[in-house]
Amino acid sequence: MHVRSLSVLFIACSLFPCLTCNSYAQERSAEEVYLTQVKPVLAERCFACHGALKQEAGLRLDTADLIKRGGQSGPAVQAGDRAASHLIHRITSTDSDLRMPMEGEPLSSQQIEAIGRWIDANAIGPMNEQAEADPREHWAFQPVTKPLVPNDATGWSRNPIDHFIAQNYQRHQLSPQVQADDLILVRRLYMDLVGMSPTQEELGEIQFDDPAWYERLVDRLLQDSRYGERWGRHWMDIWRYSDWWGLGDQLRNSQPHIWHWRDWIIQSLNTDLPYDEMVRQMLAADELYPTDLDKIRATGYLARNYFLFNRNPWMEETVEHVSKSLLGLTVNCAKCHDHKFDPIVQEDFYRLRAFFEPYHVRIDVVPGEVDLAKDGIPRVFDSLLDAPTYLYRRGDENQPDKSAVIQPGIPKLLKFKALAIEALKLPSAAWQPELQPWVLADLVTAAQVKVEAAEAAILPIRTRLTEKQEALKDLSAHLSTEADAKDSEIKAAQAALGEAEVELRVADAAREVAQLDLERIKRLGALLPQLNLGSENADVVLSVAAEKKVEAIRVQRRLSLAKSHHALALVESKLLKAKEEQRKTIEQELEKAKATLSQATSVLESEIKPEEEPEKLIGAKWTPTRFLNSTADDPAVKFVSQSSGRRTALADWITDARNPLTARVAVNHLWNRHFGTPLVATVFDFGRKGSAPTNQELLDWLAAELVDNGWSMKHMHRLMVNSSVFKLSSSAANNEANVEKDVDNRYWWRRNAIRLESQVVRDSVLRLSGQLDLTMYGPTVPAASQSDSKRRSLYFFHSNNDRNQFLTMFDEASVKECYRRDQSVVPQQALALANSKLVLAAAELISQRLSSGASSNDEYLRAAFQQILAFRPNAAELTAGRQAMESWTLMDGGSAALARRMMVWSLLNHNDFVTLR
Repeated sequence: MHVRSLSVLFIACSLFPCLTCNSYAQERSAEEVYLTQVKPVLAERCFACHGALKQEAGLRLDTADLIKRGGQSGPAVQAGDRAASHLIHRITSTDSDLRMPMEGEPLSSQQIEAIGRWIDANAIGPMNEQAEADPREHWAFQPVTKPLVPNDATGWSRNPIDHFIAQNYQRHQLSPQVQADDLILVRRLYMDLVGMSPTQEELGEIQFDDPAWYERLVDRLLQDSRYGERWGRHWMDIWRYSDWWGLGDQLRNSQPHIWHWRDWIIQSLNTDLPYDEMVRQMLAADELYPTDLDKIRATGYLARNYFLFNRNPWMEETVEHVSKSLLGLTVNCAKCHDHKFDPIVQEDFYRLRAFFEPYHVRIDVVPGEVDLAKDGIPRVFDSLLDAPTYLYRRGDENQPDKSAVIQPGIPKLLKFKALAIEALKLPSAAWQPELQPWVLADLVTAAQVKVEAAEAAILPIRTRLTEKQEALKDLSAHLSTEADAKDSEIKAAQAALGEAEVELRVADAAREVAQLDLERIKRLGALLPQLNLGSENADVVLSVAAEKKVEAIRVQRRLSLAKSHHALALVESKLLKAKEEQRKTIEQELEKAKATLSQATSVLESEIKPEEEPEKLIGAKWTPTRFLNSTADDPAVKFVSQSSGRRTALADWITDARNPLTARVAVNHLWNRHFGTPLVATVFDFGRKGSAPTNQELLDWLAAELVDNGWSMKHMHRLMVNSSVFKLSSSAANNEANVEKDVDNRYWWRRNAIRLESQVVRDSVLRLSGQLDLTMYGPTVPAASQSDSKRRSLYFFHSNNDRNQFLTMFDEASVKECYRRDQSVVPQQALALANSKLVLAAAELISQRLSSGASSNDEYLRAAFQQILAFRPNAAELTAGRQAMESWTLMDGGSAALARRMMVWSLLNHNDFVTLR
């Protein structure tokens, strides 16, 4: 072969690998654009309609091959030619009916350009790219099966939790950090289980030389009544506890006396009421235990959702937060259209809403108090039994689809059993709360108190009247010579006597009203079971013994007459004291009062016909349970003798052991609050949009363990805090290899340091200073009284409008939604700790308590570090502390006492005081 030809061939061959490399680089560049700039956009904006969940027009966009395959309109892209690609035409269209995505903002010019560049580069995707999995196969929708506990040959594990954690250590070549110091563990347990620092006395009770001291302390704290308060606040966050709020004094959200639900939460936790039973009572105690107010308090969970002016947002929020808090599902995303990520269609949102459509809120009297303004149980009941549920087009309540009434139901994905809804007949006392056994007795007692008060009020008036009569008599006898003086003074004495006589008539009339009201209550009490059967049982009402009914009606008429006499006497009294310019108006009132009296007299003298007598005349509204805060102005709300049974059916489905979500969601919340980070980061969203569990085997084992142990939360607490992983040090020191492999501590090779919640910070300051008032339960502390109150923080009035300022500084829970507390570090927190009266006063008291047992500054420093920060100071820290105290002693106005107080103040402002290590 010619030399020149060989040269050409050699050059051509030498160029071929370069051309191949260049082509490969272009392919890699196109693939990178697809993975980093194209697919994320498609996943966010397009997969919901063109992915595994749905395939509108037969098109899927979740892999490059499927994009090129296209749908009913042919290939979505023409590789190498963006201008000819149907996908580009649709995402750039200016016609709103054609533009994709149809919902939300159009894609940005940068996003469109990235897709165009990828198409021009032949629309290359990665080899063996996998399409989205079937949404129904998502991990959270699968039944919970209890995994086998892995082996741990290292001997590190103390219980099954540790075995699952150790398995991840082995998989990721991690080594656990050392166990935390004993004092840190004690503080950790106290903060974790009862929500406040241990006192010197409590630390002194711990026998650290006993190998079982830790387990004994765990058991003791779980039996401490403060445990229910601590964990009650956690669940109050998740369940959106809120006192009422509105505009001025107008109730718009939640309910008065909602603190009864708070008390129920605390008591339920302290008695270890199973979690599933707590859920059942919160959703349907009025159906499950219709006359048991102790349990019905639980329905404050639903009563809290009350919204005054618009029932639609009330129902929507109920569906949203029941789903989020109990099921970890964002069903609210399906209000306007099918869910974009989970197999939940729009109808599912309204099927869940239908469970709640009939319910309303009322307040029932409690034993010992008949005034609902002072106390009462906020609770739910089914009232609107015929209220239909319609699907709202695009979620707009002004566009209901009335072609079909939506029936209660659950998403098809989670139908592991047939839903059994059975309406139930309620006991009389459930829908006629005045029949509760204590109501009549309390009303009689209250009426008797009014009678006694009215009778007692007459005695001093009679005495004054006698004095006025004697004064007039004496005046007439002694002023016989001076006619002018006699005339003016006698007129004044006569006027005073007249006022006393009218005052006595008012008092006499008030007494008669009180006496007749007492008699009315007693007589109506005898008729109550028949009178309250309602219009559905009119024949029974008419069968009541005529004589007894006549007596009741006569007392009612006499009471009306007595009230008229009282009203007239009041006007006469006002007229006697009136100025000249007021007399005309009051005289008109007097004429109206006389007319009312005349009418009442005529009614009293008229014939009584029991069978024709209107029910309202004989006292149907004789009890304050009829005057309900949230229903008084709603004519559609009524007390009915049955309940739909819908919420009971829903509660049974949610708490069924086969439900794949309920137990998983519950143990995830428990884990989060024990370890500072949940196993599933999106605690209210276990769906496909949420985060995957960092350790699904552990999550499933914990969920199964909860169910297997009767849904006992104390059992789960004991397991978690007795584990080796709970006891790990929070320090990352001397473990650089772990930091490099798992800087975010996803696999719990050390303890996560946790910023203390607002309530724990305040309660600990008060507890260490000996000021904390441990009184449990009862009405909330109003905002105006909180600065002087020493009660635990969870008893403070807490609403969207009124939140304690100090607590708010430290990430107080939002009442609208708080499934996981924020953990911020902001300058205002340091200022609050440095300058608040709470901390300054506490520093003085803590210093005095520490000084009583410390003979030297070194002893004082050790005690202060141990008490406030839970660690023993080393030599360098002691020296620094000693020097600081010496400088404070020497400064102008300084003293040894001031130095000690300043040291406590400094430690209260230390980061470790507001951090759980």
